[in-house]
Amino acid sequence: MRARRNWKPVPVVVGSLTVMLTIAACAGFWKTPVQLGKLVVGGVNVTGSQGTVLVSVADMPGGGLGAIQFGEVGGEAISFTNIDPVSIQVEGKNGLVVLAQTFGSGSGALIAAGCDGVVGGEILKFTFTVTGPNPTFIVTKVKVTLASDANARITAWDLGTTAYYAR
Repeated sequence: MRARRNWKPVPVVVGSLTVMLTIAACAGFWKTPVQLGKLVVGGVNVTGSQGTVLVSVADMPGGGLGAIQFGEVGGEAISFTNIDPVSIQVEGKNGLVVLAQTFGSGSGALIAAGCDGVVGGEILKFTFTVTGPNPTFIVTKVKVTLASDANARITAWDLGTTAYYAR
């Protein structure tokens, strides 16, 4: 006796179509957003009358951050309150060297550069004397210029204030 198979084409076609659509969806029909570099300016940490602010980067493109400019004289990118401008010292980290800086009454500008790009980690440490309660240290993004290790301007980046720590 011969067994007869009951073949139904509709479930097979629907099943095949579902498998093909699933594979196509996994292949990337959606657009993945570009990962932006991030400049992170930490909050003011006060111990006694001394304060510090750490500046870090994360996910920097183009071989990493090669140089940074915080404004210019007359268009400073850094503003602060209850901080003695004469006492401000800036230390470069991860190969960055401070090339020029100016701090006056409530504002300042700075340029730092390095030989090797920094993809992620601390780049600057500001130390200063606190002159009153609740000191502030604010960076204005539109006045900051970033350059990559590949000698190109980094235009796609975010400014953050959440502390970023790298090992």
